Amino acid sequence: MENILNKEVLQNIKEALKYEWLERNRKGAYASSTVTGMNIRREHGLLVVPDETFTKKVVTLSKFEESVFIGNRLHEISTNQYIENIFPLGYQYLDKFEINPFPCFNFLIEDRLLQKTVFLLENHNIVVVRYESKNHGEPVKLIIKPFISVRYNDDLLNEPRGVNTDSYLGQYFVRWAPRVNMPELYAYYNKGEYVSTTLWYHNFCYSKDKNRFTNNSEDLFNPGFFEVTLNPYDNFDIFLSTEEITDIKLDYEALYREESERRKKKNYHFNLDNTELSNFQYQLQNVITKVNDDHIVSVSTVEDSNLLRDVIFSLPGLLLVEKDFDLFKKIYSNILSKLDSGLLPVKFPDTDEKPYYGAVDLSLWLINLGYIYFQESNDLAFFEEKAFDAYRSIYDSYTKGTSFNIFTDKDGLIFSGDKATNLSWIPLKNKKGDVLRFGKLLEVNALWYNGLRILEYLSLKLNKKRLSGKFAKNAEKVKISFNDLFVNEEQSSFYDFVVYDEKNTDFRINQLIPLMLPFYCVEDEFAKKVLDRIDQELLTPYGLRSLSSTDSAYNHKGKATLRRRNSNYYNGSIWPWTMSFYVNSCLNFKTGRKAVSKKLVKYFKPLIDLSNEGLLGFVPEAVSSNKLIEQNGIEDYTPSLADIIWSYYCLSKKIRKKTK
Repeated sequence: MENILNKEVLQNIKEALKYEWLERNRKGAYASSTVTGMNIRREHGLLVVPDETFTKKVVTLSKFEESVFIGNRLHEISTNQYIENIFPLGYQYLDKFEINPFPCFNFLIEDRLLQKTVFLLENHNIVVVRYESKNHGEPVKLIIKPFISVRYNDDLLNEPRGVNTDSYLGQYFVRWAPRVNMPELYAYYNKGEYVSTTLWYHNFCYSKDKNRFTNNSEDLFNPGFFEVTLNPYDNFDIFLSTEEITDIKLDYEALYREESERRKKKNYHFNLDNTELSNFQYQLQNVITKVNDDHIVSVSTVEDSNLLRDVIFSLPGLLLVEKDFDLFKKIYSNILSKLDSGLLPVKFPDTDEKPYYGAVDLSLWLINLGYIYFQESNDLAFFEEKAFDAYRSIYDSYTKGTSFNIFTDKDGLIFSGDKATNLSWIPLKNKKGDVLRFGKLLEVNALWYNGLRILEYLSLKLNKKRLSGKFAKNAEKVKISFNDLFVNEEQSSFYDFVVYDEKNTDFRINQLIPLMLPFYCVEDEFAKKVLDRIDQELLTPYGLRSLSSTDSAYNHKGKATLRRRNSNYYNGSIWPWTMSFYVNSCLNFKTGRKAVSKKLVKYFKPLIDLSNEGLLGFVPEAVSSNKLIEQNGIEDYTPSLADIIWSYYCLSKKIRKKTK
């Protein structure tokens, strides 16, 4: 990938802070900050590594603070936000920032050009930093201060007692062990010297934490500094790790070349001409980490998020487009093994002693994912040996009744939850705190019908004709009941949920689910009317709105922080990861496939272009709903990138079989 920002952007601090960078590897580690080097969120750090459980990340080294002397003239080239001001103003020296393929900062200091490059090794939790003098002129003296935190990336450090402030020195080597039961930090360097000190810097302020956490400032520990003089075209290298480096030669040029070639050589089964889309495939390379015998799909590297629904939505774009069927089956089988009374845990992996199973739709999404896998692989043996029996257990549990008041009503439709129990993926409550979306939910019953047809289909494939007839009969019953209960002809919509005699008319993202699934139970003409209304009220070039822009509850605040724990997220914010919902609905019901595909590719270009803003190379979880489009939610959100890739894959397929 390649992103370039010039000094007009970089030296305008308000504009520059809109851009962030992220380096991550296959081991679950990352390095990240803004293009100015100012950390604006607690998750930023120069070396952030997973803890022993692989469920949390530890910020070991927050950043380097750099000073440059030319003669006796001091230039502070770092930038920090403190509670009362920004200091130093090092961004004023930035001449260019680029990612090609690694983050590279170019500083122009008087007439001296200093370049800083940062990259993370693919298979080792080692970050490499080089400072290089790039032109003729006076020698420059560098003073580099490491600012150490060693705390979880959702926590903050405030000069705690018991911090070990010692530096353990060797030849061109220093080790720090600040906190018991937390990672140590090793630094190897190629010249100059390291001088020990014991200093605390107070009140670093993280502006992006302001609306997310009660406290957004912390203190950082500075154990000493590196000092080195660089002659023209000279360099200074630092290799940082949480373990002693014994099996890797610390040769910057060799490591740089190896990492560069590895990133360039990746061959994809699904090739895309679009540069940004190819970058998405590159960014998705490192989101699956092998831990012992399990493979963990990272929904976000920077933030702690492990919702199973996000994993399910990510797998087609992550693995199926690349025909990586073996890894898909390993992950899918692991998910199947977590079934309990027909339900799946909300989080995956879940390290809690007692996982929570309160989501009615997850098992049905998993069946749909299995069908997609079969369409791509034709791997009937996988279903014969494992998946089909698991699907039958889901069917039996939902039919007979299972936990959380989930059961099949006499009309064949699924009822779930109550006023005190939310099982919906849209967890709305009234002012009293009562759950609003319970009963017969639109998305759940569309998925239920789809699941029954998949069971019918697989039964025939497995030569289980009696079972096939049973599922077909149930599906027909659900189809009739679904159309009687949910179709709202007058408003060209589906009812969002039905509780006894109350029918809710909210026009939400759920309207797409009965239309996007491979097996749908609505008539084409009505479906087209719903799609027309979706075009008018939900569709944007950045994804689909969660709620109609005409609804009284629609969120017009725009800049409000969009998190799943608050209602703004569900009341009108745009969800980029729903692009495939709309794409597949159009492929199901709009005529002229080639024209539709061409139109959609052009229409969603602004969504693709989001990767050139915010966190460079990524598309966020949510976008504000006001006219000034702003990125929000989780910014390195795997389902967004994976869904875009899956959407383009679906649009590229020559034949799509319509099913009812």
